[in-house]
Amino acid sequence: MAESGGRLRRVVRGASRQHLTLAGSAAGAVALTVLVAGGFDPTEKTAAEVAPLAEGDTVDVGPFIVTIERMRVVDELPGVSEGDDETRVLAVVATVEATGTKTQYGYLLNESVTLDGMPGVPSYEVPGRTRDPEETVSAEGAYVMADGSVLDAIQPGLEYEVALVWEQDARADVPAEARLVLVGHTLRQSSIDHTDEWLDPLPIAAGDLAVSEPEGDS
Repeated sequence: MAESGGRLRRVVRGASRQHLTLAGSAAGAVALTVLVAGGFDPTEKTAAEVAPLAEGDTVDVGPFIVTIERMRVVDELPGVSEGDDETRVLAVVATVEATGTKTQYGYLLNESVTLDGMPGVPSYEVPGRTRDPEETVSAEGAYVMADGSVLDAIQPGLEYEVALVWEQDARADVPAEARLVLVGHTLRQSSIDHTDEWLDPLPIAAGDLAVSEPEGDS
């Protein structure tokens, strides 16, 4: 049995985040606090503004075009499904391509695909951080379906079939369906270093997807 927490987090932790976003910086946190105190929360979006989402839908999330194919409990990706008795791996299979002419980083794709209200996800707690139960959970990693390699850079002009994955606490039931929320970003100038960055994450599409189990387990 693998050590507690499974292989997935050990792999993903090796990928460093390359860019500092507004919300991730100290100055950005102050700016967000001021906005919220003034009655405007840039992370809020009304239900009427969030489009419905279903299998087969293609959504422009800003840095990527994402086509949702299916969701399942993973059993076929080498190096990904090697969890342990304490966790299982859930995956959204999707086709993605970068917009524009610049290479985009995998962490931004992970942040663009989230789960909402899934029991047992995330399967671990971050020390010193109390998670808001209303907060959606970003994918923990993206893996190329063809060979199971980590997708940490998305080149423009190429299409990738990927599995975006989450570890679920095995004590939770295998879900029959899961609520997927796609998060859009806006390309604008950062107030920190005045470079163009994909910022201002907002939910833009959401829907309930059926979750299939590996053959022989259903």
